[in-house]
Amino acid sequence: MKIQNPSVNLYAYLLVLTLTLSYALYLIEVSDILLLYEIFISIPIAITLIWSIGLVVLIVIKIKETGQQPSWLPVLLSVTVLLAYSLHFGSRNGLFDGEKVLDGAFLDDRSRMDLTLYSNGKYTIYSNWLFGEERLEGQYELKGDTILFKNYPVVGTDFIAQKIIINKEEGRIYFRKLSDGTYDKDFYFSRIGF
Repeated sequence: MKIQNPSVNLYAYLLVLTLTLSYALYLIEVSDILLLYEIFISIPIAITLIWSIGLVVLIVIKIKETGQQPSWLPVLLSVTVLLAYSLHFGSRNGLFDGEKVLDGAFLDDRSRMDLTLYSNGKYTIYSNWLFGEERLEGQYELKGDTILFKNYPVVGTDFIAQKIIINKEEGRIYFRKLSDGTYDKDFYFSRIGF
């Protein structure tokens, strides 16, 4: 019976630990607990993911050098964490929401708001600024060129009206109403497909 090389198993368990830490940080970031400090979580997430790739490379090198495989437990744990991570990331980014019906982006000097409508009647809005991102979601109804948000207010304020208008010829979505009830066509609009 061959004794497994402890360094292969050590790297394999370090991979489990690193992936788990990265996933835990990702869960903190997407739960918007530390909304104003998300950039300080994104950096460690990137570092742990790069470290994980390095550990996989080291494991492959050790396997080639020694010809021995890591034990099944760290491999199974790594695959489980990686699968959970991937499915959660995919779910959060519309992988299971059906076909995209419309994509639009609102840009200003300090922030960006991305609106995505899906065929299952769900919308997501990512509101980004220098230090973080907030994700909002809900249901919508499309009637001709009008989108009616069922969850209102959409972003916690009346910045986006409950009914917004799509103008496909101009490639714009108008969403901010003026005091007289008409839509602001000067600045407050999203660009479709941006």
